[in-house]
Amino acid sequence: MNQHKKSTVKNNNENKNSDTSQNEFLKTPVSHINVQSNENISNIIESFNGTAFQSRNLAKCLKVMLDMLQDPQRPTIFFGLAGAMVPGGLRQTLRDMLDLRIIDVLVSTGANLYHDIHESLGFHHYLAQKKVSDLELRRNQINRMLDVYASNKEFLKTDIFIKDFVDSLHPGTYSTRNLLFQLGNNLNDKNSILFTAAKNKIPVFCPTITDSGIGLCLAWHTKKRKEEGCKPILVDMIQDTLEILNLKIKSKITGAIHIGGGVPKNYIQQIGPLAEIFEINTPSHAYGIQITTDDPKWGGLSGSTFNESQSWGKYTDNAKFSTVYMDATIGLPLLFKACIEKKKVWYPRKSLQIDTDKLFNE
Repeated sequence: MNQHKKSTVKNNNENKNSDTSQNEFLKTPVSHINVQSNENISNIIESFNGTAFQSRNLAKCLKVMLDMLQDPQRPTIFFGLAGAMVPGGLRQTLRDMLDLRIIDVLVSTGANLYHDIHESLGFHHYLAQKKVSDLELRRNQINRMLDVYASNKEFLKTDIFIKDFVDSLHPGTYSTRNLLFQLGNNLNDKNSILFTAAKNKIPVFCPTITDSGIGLCLAWHTKKRKEEGCKPILVDMIQDTLEILNLKIKSKITGAIHIGGGVPKNYIQQIGPLAEIFEINTPSHAYGIQITTDDPKWGGLSGSTFNESQSWGKYTDNAKFSTVYMDATIGLPLLFKACIEKKKVWYPRKSLQIDTDKLFNE
């Protein structure tokens, strides 16, 4: 066979192989969204399975969430809350997720809890109506969070409430979980995150409590008590770490939902490495969902992927997880609404039956 014929046969074989390979890859066409045929949010999100980019990731998050809620082993769901989500309008969503036991353990920044207390006292966050100089806002004692306003005078009243509460506590050592449970019981607002968590005995941890209005009031309390020659209350962050580890140990299987990233995300994810330090054999998280606007390419934890977390032993080898890169004030209500529409497949969820008052002593 001459060289030309050999070349022709070779090219024909390569084309056949290429066609076979292409057929393996090009199996599923993109499905274009038909909003008119989808009446429910859950149907629309599920239709995103046939689309691309972040819509498809949102559909994957819904799938992971429903799998987690339906798991017969009844996973303990750790929920990490970062960003100004209460001022942004998610307070009712978070409160309802607690009440329906979609959240079993809440790990939050102190700011979100402070803003929850603020609204529990009858105060509000306000929509910015027009562009105003921030210096003018300062002269009028108005604090701004992007396009949300809050009254500094009202914040000072919230501070007085927290200071009075802290001052009423018996001197001793408290975990943030214990402190926030008692604080939630002192609120009288069924729409409150802390009140709902306390009512349902859902533990709330705040590893960054000093970086918030609550922490500032605790600092005031400590200084005041020392000046009076009295013992202040002490907040022991290590006690928190031991308590959340015990929660993990008592759970057969666990999952994590992260809103944003930062300390709440790391605090939930570090339980696996923490168990290794204690030489305790407990499985890592089996489920993971994240809604974030942070990008992995910067190397920070807020944008880090679940695959990266697996290298640390924070998630099991066969964990189900998905991340959607979008604003949580959009993504979380959509996911929650879709879960409500699918309520018949997962509701009710039983309580964990874990005595949180005994976590530190065990």
